[in-house]
Amino acid sequence: MPSFTANDGVTLHYSTFGSESNPPLILLHGFTGSGEVFKRNTPALSQRHFVLVPDLRGHGASDKPKAGYHVARLAMDLKNLIDHMRLEERGSSGVVDAIGASLGAAILWSYAELFTPRIFAHLIFVDQAPLQNYLSDWGPAFGNRGMNDAAALASFQQTLATDAAAAHRGTIASCLGYRSHPVAGDPGPESEEWKADEAFFLGEALKGDAWWYGKLMADHTANDWRSSIRFNFGGKSGSKVKVLVVASERSGCFPAEGPMHVVELVNGGQGGSRAKGVVVGWGGHWCYWEKPEEFHRLVEGFLGE
Repeated sequence: MPSFTANDGVTLHYSTFGSESNPPLILLHGFTGSGEVFKRNTPALSQRHFVLVPDLRGHGASDKPKAGYHVARLAMDLKNLIDHMRLEERGSSGVVDAIGASLGAAILWSYAELFTPRIFAHLIFVDQAPLQNYLSDWGPAFGNRGMNDAAALASFQQTLATDAAAAHRGTIASCLGYRSHPVAGDPGPESEEWKADEAFFLGEALKGDAWWYGKLMADHTANDWRSSIRFNFGGKSGSKVKVLVVASERSGCFPAEGPMHVVELVNGGQGGSRAKGVVVGWGGHWCYWEKPEEFHRLVEGFLGE
């Protein structure tokens, strides 16, 4: 697995798939995952794209320093990857596509705030609301179903400290639609699919440091990206990037209205057309893992516009 050195000296690993002559497509995984969570997606997506899949700092094979547990630091790591791969040499604007799943979406919002979104042509945000915590104007209809206040964060951090595997199993149960919102025909606890998925995601999560994960979640849940998204992707910024928001009616993390609010923010609440949203019923928070074929059709249809 190739690697590069971030500007603070941390070594970050990534994988590539497909021909470098194809348009670049960056896949950003979520909290406690790794680039491996996209292994069901890269064979199809790399047919038409040069796919880059980093392991975020603190995750997977990348270094795990006792620092850098901020979304903004992860956005800087993304900038370092783009520079390392010399993607800006392809053009100053609209030359890269990216998919941000969960935390990965927040990294893209932070990147846009720090560096502008001009390098991107298409961005896909998968099941991430612009704010997780509940506020007076942002409650259960939009925010995170479980991780939404100081008490919930403290409980999660305590579980990470005393039984990290239990904390990660709770995350898995929320993120797989067939477990958070089961329907007839879904795999059950005794099925091989249930057991294999849990073993895989638990194994990836345990590669990281529980203390660091707790610090990152504190930063992640505290960020309110609503005004930033409106400014950096709205008309005033001059951004022309096209946005697709994918939400799930079977997500154990967010009600669909939370992620879908990003569409309104990007379009300025004025019926614009640069952002559109899709609410899927064929998977949960990790819909790209549960139903990769359906996800690929959605992605390719959007990127081909």
